[in-house]
Amino acid sequence: MAKYIEEKFTFCKKCDRVTRHYRNNSKSSGFAILVHCVLALCTAGLWLVPLFIYKILFVKIGGFKCSEH
Repeated sequence: MAKYIEEKFTFCKKCDRVTRHYRNNSKSSGFAILVHCVLALCTAGLWLVPLFIYKILFVKIGGFKCSEH
């Protein structure tokens, strides 16, 4: 999966002003989704169990962080 940095401008309580905030994120390509669908079909849905476990374990934890700190 490709990694990218998600960013937005929002109010920072520590800086007491609007600053740029960021967090790491990942996104799936269309090809990866196709591969998951094919694997799910070939394994009669058994592939979905480890896929859901992976998605649950690697869910985004934490929010945006101020770029000034």
